[in-house]
Amino acid sequence: MFNPFIRIAGWQAFGLGLVFVIGMGVIGTFSNVSFNGALDAHFVQHMTFSSSFTLLAIDLSSLVLVMWITGLILSKVFRFIDILGTMTLAKAPLLIIAFAGYFNKTIFQNTMPANPLEMFQSVTFLVIMIISLFSMIWSIALMYNAFKISCDVKGSRLTIAFIIALVVSEAVSQLVIYKLM
Repeated sequence: MFNPFIRIAGWQAFGLGLVFVIGMGVIGTFSNVSFNGALDAHFVQHMTFSSSFTLLAIDLSSLVLVMWITGLILSKVFRFIDILGTMTLAKAPLLIIAFAGYFNKTIFQNTMPANPLEMFQSVTFLVIMIISLFSMIWSIALMYNAFKISCDVKGSRLTIAFIIALVVSEAVSQLVIYKLM
């Protein structure tokens, strides 16, 4: 559940991960969930297929590129396809957030500026936020294990490098999204 990369990596992980990412794009489009950053998911009023898949491509590309560069710095023995495959598959838990978008109520978008605390009075909203938080944590744990297995790095070097790479990949994805969209 948290470390499938012992058994699956490379092209196999990439193929399976791509199924999840495509699912995120399709379901996210219809449920109005935007995956606009390496770690971001937002509920929006309207989402198109082109926007959804463009954002996912930017998100995944920035994550893979930054993790690959970090891997080159830390490890001499790893394959790009392992980083690509395992990082793509590590996005799988975010499919839950795409489904959660169907249950999101849009009343908060109209009343939130007047009363921001109103959203916390909705049980549905709180459940969606807890599910989303769990999905994000699960995805980050998968990314950590994917990086650890793919680059064969351990200890504090792994933890520090992973945190820095994750923050940089989020920043890169936000910058690219800002410049392109």
